[in-house]
Amino acid sequence: MKTKEIAANIESNALQIINNIDFKSISFYNFLKSEYGKSNVTENYIFQSVFRSFYGLDNVGFSEEFKRNYFKLIEKYRTQQNIDVENVFIDLHRTQNFKGKDAVIFSFVSKLICTIDDNYPIYDREICKVFSFNQPIHKDIAAIINVFRDQLKLLQLTYNEIIQSNMAPVTFRLFDEKFKGNNLSMIKKLDFIFWSKGKLDIYEKQMLETEFYN
Repeated sequence: MKTKEIAANIESNALQIINNIDFKSISFYNFLKSEYGKSNVTENYIFQSVFRSFYGLDNVGFSEEFKRNYFKLIEKYRTQQNIDVENVFIDLHRTQNFKGKDAVIFSFVSKLICTIDDNYPIYDREICKVFSFNQPIHKDIAAIINVFRDQLKLLQLTYNEIIQSNMAPVTFRLFDEKFKGNNLSMIKKLDFIFWSKGKLDIYEKQMLETEFYN
């Protein structure tokens, strides 16, 4: 799906998408951004608790060792100007005690990077739904990383095109009217917008499947 089609889909569902985003999510994100900016997150247990809840770090089967290392890696990469997706993925992959899909690891790679630099989009199940991303089936780690890197790059290019060409004016206006003084970057607003759209799409699919099997 091309950027214009994606943006048009977002615009035609703008009100429903914005209504599906709650105030608590915006507040939690801004809290994390503020705490990250003024503290060492390996020692900030309130930050860690909110992060784990907000991003679902406790919900996917990661070990406690992985979670401790995750916050250490945020600090490790904090000072790096150009964060390499491959390095972060490998760092997390080495320490994870988790038999789930690599897509889950990569989702938390993106969440780690965007904590440091909010010009990066988040990669998660809901956003993958909007973009119809297929998960890699390769066994080779290098090939898996290349697929994820390409998908993340496509997200970045799409987000930037939507912003630079003003393709979603109604959606952004409704967002700012609902969340006055939100203090979010345009990329981060799109994160919330696409997450909400993906959530709605997944819910609609589940309802259709329920009706079909009933």
